[in-house]
Amino acid sequence: MTLPSPAEPGLQALTESLREGRSTAVELTQAALARIAALEPKLQAFMHLDAAGALAQAQAIDARRAAGEDLGPLMGVPVAVKDLFTVDGMPTTAGSRLDVQDLVPKQGSFVNALQRAGCVIVGKTRTTEFALGGFNLDRAPPWNPCDMHVQRMTGGSSHGSAVAMAAGLAGFTVGSDTGGSVRWPAALCGVVGYKASARHWPCDGVFPLSPEMDSIGLFTQTAHDAAWVQAALGGQAPQTPPAVTALTLAVPAQHFMDQLDEPVQRCFEAAVTRLRAAGARIVNVETPEAREIDDVFRCLVPSDLLAFLGRERVTAQFGRLDAVAAARLEVAFEVRADDYLTMLARRRALERLVAERSMGIDAWLTPTVPMLPQPIAGFRSAADVAAWNRRATQNTRPGNLFGQCGVSLPIQHLGAGRPESASDAALPVGLQLCAAPGRDAALLSLACTVEGLLGQPPRPVLA
Repeated sequence: MTLPSPAEPGLQALTESLREGRSTAVELTQAALARIAALEPKLQAFMHLDAAGALAQAQAIDARRAAGEDLGPLMGVPVAVKDLFTVDGMPTTAGSRLDVQDLVPKQGSFVNALQRAGCVIVGKTRTTEFALGGFNLDRAPPWNPCDMHVQRMTGGSSHGSAVAMAAGLAGFTVGSDTGGSVRWPAALCGVVGYKASARHWPCDGVFPLSPEMDSIGLFTQTAHDAAWVQAALGGQAPQTPPAVTALTLAVPAQHFMDQLDEPVQRCFEAAVTRLRAAGARIVNVETPEAREIDDVFRCLVPSDLLAFLGRERVTAQFGRLDAVAAARLEVAFEVRADDYLTMLARRRALERLVAERSMGIDAWLTPTVPMLPQPIAGFRSAADVAAWNRRATQNTRPGNLFGQCGVSLPIQHLGAGRPESASDAALPVGLQLCAAPGRDAALLSLACTVEGLLGQPPRPVLA
């Protein structure tokens, strides 16, 4: 694929090019749309594409810049957002065939912030139904660009945004994360995925799954780009990355190292070895509470969604649900009020407990997902998918349970295997860094340091 990507050569360089007049918002948007036109027939990353509207936005941005107006460093950057976010003039389905139009919220704070910053929203990316897991049986996920010959798992639920970023279809893309739905697909698609702290960006204007744990996230090519976007949306400059020798990183002693594919373990151990050799302080931390994720998520998440959708609506249209989403949502019909409140109190207690235990630690360090992206052909039943969901999110769900912010960095170049059917790049592996709630800017700054030390894998060959 020789068409230019609007994500290259990085958002800071892109900003300088726009401000110096070496490129325009229209040119960047045209490049994004041309790349989408070439790759989307196979990738299927988008639910809705608004080419005419995007070009009109870009023309307006260029006119404002020509008039001397500067909206900030993201002015003119093409962006795609997940089909849970309301964008005026675009449809919102939340990935479902259920009639939920009366529940779609008004355009909210985050999309407003993108538009105030001068971002050009090119369209809406695909999500699993109501973001309830990583796979739907009644419609295949987008095609993972890590292997253009065999269709592989992308993770969910923000898989459309992850695929769009991995294929370079936008400057950056937007998702949401309730149990790993940004970090998980980022790891399986080989890009950077940043999950903000739950209250870092308001979730109004986002179709909710579980308000206690919902958070907004970004997909970017690099940690530097993620730090750049996060700072720009806050009207600030990115923090200066710390020295490796200033870092204290904790490797959890329980749960997170279970059931690792051998290439994932090899890459993770190589990353830890390099960080330690460079002078980072690596310590162990006890994490027995992580094993509570199944109980809490089984109770809270589907109950919150059922409460929002309404029992009558779900009952009347139950046959229209995907089998995987239906199996998860059906559990909520039997959840008692006292059990729900007990689990809610426990989640909040766990957040406080883990925050206390993390004092003096800059970030937790774990594999993002315990396995490589598998071919989707092996998943034919709701039970198959449910088992995969539980294992694939074993390391991401604790971040939501504990209220942390988190980021996944691609590290497959440190030692993952190369199946015969894959492209020149190794199958993706993610390194997860999680920090205390509210430490978002510091986490992304730290991620820049780690990325600078570990390096980045080559981009996938899209052909």
